[in-house]
Order: sequence, then structure tokens, then C-alpha cells
Amino acid sequence: MKAAVVEKIRDARVLEVEDPKTLPGSMKIRVEACAVCGSDLRIFTKGDPRATFPRIIGHEIAGTIVELGEGTTGYAVGDRVCVAPGHGCGECKYCKNDMGNVCVNPQPSIGYASSGGFAQYIVPPVNVVKNGFVNRIPDNLSFEEASMSELLACCINAQERAMVGEGDTVLVIGPGPAGCMHIQLARARGAKKVLLSGRTPGRLQKAAERFHPDAVFTEQGDALVERVLAETDGLGADVVIVAAPSHETQEVAIKLAAPRGRVNFFGGLPKDNCISHIEANIIHYKEVMLTGASSSLGRQNREALQLISEGKVKASDYITHRYTLDEFNEAFAAVERKDTIKAVLFPWKTRAELNG
Repeated sequence: MKAAVVEKIRDARVLEVEDPKTLPGSMKIRVEACAVCGSDLRIFTKGDPRATFPRIIGHEIAGTIVELGEGTTGYAVGDRVCVAPGHGCGECKYCKNDMGNVCVNPQPSIGYASSGGFAQYIVPPVNVVKNGFVNRIPDNLSFEEASMSELLACCINAQERAMVGEGDTVLVIGPGPAGCMHIQLARARGAKKVLLSGRTPGRLQKAAERFHPDAVFTEQGDALVERVLAETDGLGADVVIVAAPSHETQEVAIKLAAPRGRVNFFGGLPKDNCISHIEANIIHYKEVMLTGASSSLGRQNREALQLISEGKVKASDYITHRYTLDEFNEAFAAVERKDTIKAVLFPWKTRAELNG
């Protein structure tokens, strides 16, 4: 098969490689679409301690089952499915209590230490199938729309942790793909007002034009605090979602929360700059709740597909760029320049087919 293989940092080549062998308890999937995630870009440009090279990366996968492994039940050849990178072992107390995203015995994750979706075929690890991360695509969705479900599932996890609900004012910091998705998801969960903040004016403008937050802020630090307080009758936001990998942003987020507000750190920080200095008295006296969010659960991936199918989150709004597998390096350059909201690669299509 053809695959984009990352040999080392910033060195990717499209090669002919051996087809993956179908495993008992798993299946072989023809990859029809695989979206580019920010973590894919990080692996490619900086590396990741969870990723090994050479590696086929990519984990926002939609395709068709072409072969079932021995003992694999509940699926059929021809099923259209999404594959998400669940890494839970399925046996520890966290996995058994529907918290497999914080598994203490994590298994190799798709696109990190096991082969990912920037290839024509993938065989998911058995634990991914067993733990519910291979899910059927609703009939009314295209493969590219379905590929948006993995990121949405991660956003669902974060908004569950932050308890976003009816009547909330939600502030999203970071106008990237995840931040944009948080806007639509918060509205689907009943938020009455959604605010958006960012430090890149061009990207912020694009996000505002597509997703129509109730207010947009370009200010940073204390100036942002003043703007948010003015927009919320001096209270702050009920929920603050930090969808930006910045410790400065995490630090100011606490100041943006209303009394008994909830702050979610959705974006992780680089290991060499991962210390945030939080004004703890705000958490103490205002009873602010601080949460994290990492990856997603199988049920959240199914919910994501349902929300997209129902039109509550419009997947097509996010897809701005489409590439063939041979255009891997071009796609990643565009994502790194922040030209895109979401870019999708199609392993079986030619440029002429994408243009047509």
C-alpha cells in the first residue's frame, strides 16, 4: 500500500509499504479520509515522547472495513467506520469505570506508537476495537465529515469535565480547530452566550466569520480580563476553555472565571515549558473549579458522530483544505502556517478527483 511515513522530525516520505495484516479481534480498514490534528503536526515538527520513528501518523480516521479478523464480532465487511486512538488497556480500574482516557497501563496509541491513518489501509490495535473506538458512520455523513468526529469527541470530554450546560456563558480561548468546535458544541449543550479570544488576528477573524461567537477579544492579560468582565456584567464566564498551548493563557484563565466558574485546560503544554503560576486565592475564595481534558472515550466518539449527523455540529464548516496522500508535506506546511481550519488527506484520491 501507499503511506506517508515520517522517518524523523520534518522528514516525511510517501512510500510503498507492506499492507498491514489483519489481527484476530480486529479488522482491516480502507482509509478514505484522515484529518490532520495539531498533535500530528507536533509529532512531525517537534517529536513526541509517545511517538516512535519511523511512523505512519494520523488518528482522525474514516474508512470502510474490507476484512475481519478471526473472532471479530459486531462488524461486517463493507461497514463505514470511524477509528479513534483509544489507548486504554481495558482492564485497570479506570478503564472499567469508563475513564479509559486516563488509563494507568496505556497501550500504544494510533499514530504515535502504532501505525496511523495517513495510509491506504489500517489495522487498529485490538484494544481500540475492544474498547469501542471503531464506530459506524451514520448514513447521511460523508467520510470527510465523519473524520471530524475524533476532535469533537475530545471537545465533548472537556465540556463534560467543565459541566457546560443550559444558560452558561462560555469563553473559549484559542481560535484553532478545537476552539471553533467548542463554540458550536457549547451552543448544542445549551450555552446562552459564547465568547472567543485569540492572539492571532487573522485566524480569529476567520473563526468569527464561520462560527459567529457573541463577542470576540484580541486583548491579552489584564486587558482581556477587563473586556470579559465588561461583557459579563462584572462576573466573568461560567466556563473558560483554554484551547491554546500557552501557560500565560492558563494563568489568566483563572481570572476570567465567574464565582463557582469552571476552567478547563484543553490544550497541553510542551514539556520544556509546562509550568503555570496560578493565583490560587481566586480558586479558594471564588470556589473556581479547575479541570483538565485528555483524549476521549468510546461513547463520546459515538455521541460526536450523532451530533454531526443531527447537524448540531456542522462538520463541513471546519474542512477548509483537502489533499492527496502524495501532498502530505504540502498539507502539513499549510497547517503549520495556520492557513487551514481543518485539512483532510484522502489516501485513494488524485488531485484531479479532489478538484472535480
